[in-house]
Amino acid sequence: MTDKRRNLSAQELHEVLTREFTNTAAGLCSRCRVPKPVFRGDVTTGPNWRVPPLDECDSLCHSILMDVAEKLGREYEMARPG
Repeated sequence: MTDKRRNLSAQELHEVLTREFTNTAAGLCSRCRVPKPVFRGDVTTGPNWRVPPLDECDSLCHSILMDVAEKLGREYEMARPG
């Protein structure tokens, strides 16, 4: 993991993911919600978290969330759960 990533709590990371997803989806869907990110302590490269996938959505929310998570994975790490 790189030191360039900003360290956030799980709640803070979820808030950032939700905000970015909402801004990107721009009201296309009112049904889909961003799931809580999951810590992955065993990774050596890439983000130390992942977002569980959404079910396929006609508004492509599942694809939008994957893109948002990939982008934010370059910027943020999740703090190790206590």
